[in-house]
Amino acid sequence: MPTIDIKHMKLYNNQVKMNSKTLRSAASEAKIQTKRKPKISLIIGGARSGKSSYALEYTLGFGNSAAERAVVSTSSERVDEIKSKCLSLNKDIDDSFLVFQESDYVAKIVEQIPHSAQIILIDSISDWIANLIIDEKDTVELKKELKALIEKTNKDIILISNIVGLGIIPEKSLEREFRDESGFFNQELAKIANNVILMVAGIPVAIKGELL
Repeated sequence: MPTIDIKHMKLYNNQVKMNSKTLRSAASEAKIQTKRKPKISLIIGGARSGKSSYALEYTLGFGNSAAERAVVSTSSERVDEIKSKCLSLNKDIDDSFLVFQESDYVAKIVEQIPHSAQIILIDSISDWIANLIIDEKDTVELKKELKALIEKTNKDIILISNIVGLGIIPEKSLEREFRDESGFFNQELAKIANNVILMVAGIPVAIKGELL
């Protein structure tokens, strides 16, 4: 019977195959669970750049059941978009994810997600910040709360956000406030993220770390 030296990651007499979650013996097909550090991934880009589709496709391949994957949508319109994108991938959203919707208190929802979920997709940070401004919430405190939760979680986190500031200076003060709040928070998230991925015309480009 082949033996595995976990310390040196060697399988004597046979070949070792490894993915992000298990160590597999090619001879016996036995699986040995290995610890994997959760990762934070920030996916940014312009409108219709492919952010959500890229994130959904990766998330759908994570785990074996809907109980292991969670989606937090920041608007009802976003939920409808996610449903449509799932259908384009021949998937039903209810059979693929635990689905949550919250426009303002996203951190509280993330805290309530069952332990079975190993990955959480938040779509989108930009819509969430717009909601906070329109609803006149404490953006500083709520952003601080979400960031702290993301940093300490034991789950993989995927954050989707729009790029702002590449166009002309907004005329209205509310629009400038949204640009500033979004731009600065994107910077904060990029600092703590393991991966920062820029979507350009459906093509992912790794700005920091690696592609999903």
